[in-house]
Amino acid sequence: MKNVLLLSLFLVHPALGATEAEAEAKRKVELLRTANDGIQPQAAIDEDKTLHLIYFKGSAKQGNVFYVKRAASKSTWSSAIRVNSEKGSARRNGAISHAQLALGKDGRIHVTWFNMRPPKYFYTSSRDDGQGFEPQRNLVTEHAEGVEAGASIGADGRGNVYLVWHAGAFDKEDERGVYMRYRSGGKTFGAETRIDDGGGVCACCGLSAATDGDGALIVSYRAATDLVDRDITLLKSDDGGENVSATTIHKWNISACPVSTTSVALGPENRMLMSWETEGQVFFTGATDGKDFKIIPAPGDTKDRRKNPTVAMNSLGEVLLAWGDGPGWRSGGVLHWQVYDAKGKATDMNGLGEEMPEFSVPTAVATGDGFVLVY
Repeated sequence: MKNVLLLSLFLVHPALGATEAEAEAKRKVELLRTANDGIQPQAAIDEDKTLHLIYFKGSAKQGNVFYVKRAASKSTWSSAIRVNSEKGSARRNGAISHAQLALGKDGRIHVTWFNMRPPKYFYTSSRDDGQGFEPQRNLVTEHAEGVEAGASIGADGRGNVYLVWHAGAFDKEDERGVYMRYRSGGKTFGAETRIDDGGGVCACCGLSAATDGDGALIVSYRAATDLVDRDITLLKSDDGGENVSATTIHKWNISACPVSTTSVALGPENRMLMSWETEGQVFFTGATDGKDFKIIPAPGDTKDRRKNPTVAMNSLGEVLLAWGDGPGWRSGGVLHWQVYDAKGKATDMNGLGEEMPEFSVPTAVATGDGFVLVY
């Protein structure tokens, strides 16, 4: 495996007992370069600690999405499998439109990716026998106006699968909406349904979706109320989108689209995690009850724009926040990461990595009391 760096932090001093020292010694962040020199990696990990990864490779107008995995006992990726059944049918439109994946019932892998012209949100899932992927299909036909950012997907062990995206006229961002298609078991999705509170959506910013252990849908997106209030907003539904609550997490008053991304994840005991960019800085929050949103910034100066954050929480309640430092929306930036303790305080465990490829992003998952960070 190329460019693999294993970093461990040993905070052992006389004040620590043997148990504490052992726990500290196990804390680690494993940095992995995306397989096969791909870009825009997205990762997930299953109960057996097998790491699942998708990535983009190819030209901007004729690329492909590939899938690899790495078992907990292995140090190399599996052979790559092309996800899109139509060769060259994946497009690259910056970090806001990268393919996304989710792990669902019986270990099924669900993937979505996006083509802007003509607008299509493709979806596929792994076959019943686990050998490759089903033929791709476009799931969005009714609400595909003004789409530029990629869709997101959430799935859980109960058979719930959600495809979420936003659409509407570019020149009427305050009227744009967040839409969803949902299925509970089977292979048939319900109708395209609007689920936001009607405040508008920032046209060229990415959103992120996930499901918790109880089957609830969680969506993080950037609003565009009155065209200037581009606040990071959380949507949550416990009943398949029938009823949706909206919570403003972090305000940002700006009269232009910042072309930014956000990410959501789940920690132990359904703890909700979100990360996002505001004014060139990245932040995260981890709510314990769906209401306690303590906003925590990345430490240090923001000489370069910080963007495209990813977040994960391990079994100890520690959080890994990672992002790219670099100018402009095209630049992948320099990989930067920080570990926080269970109280949200930045630890001495942090680092700068390599320059990420243009348009690329990092992705993080927790592995017990450690983390894997792919870039």
